[in-house]
Amino acid sequence: MKYWTVTVQLEHESDTGRVQRTRELYLVDAVSASDAEAKIYKEFEGESNFTVIGAVQSKIIKVIE
Repeated sequence: MKYWTVTVQLEHESDTGRVQRTRELYLVDAVSASDAEAKIYKEFEGESNFTVIGAVQSKIIKVIE
């Protein structure tokens, strides 16, 4: 498997009522970009305020815990 950096855009309403957009990066262990995207959709299951912007193969070789 390879590591993929997936960019997700989240929308939430601020205290003043404005819609704010933030981008978050997730490191996903997946076989392909579409597999990484599917894992993100599974992680955000039940939420409707997100959009997957893109998936880029990471240069990270191994995660040591």
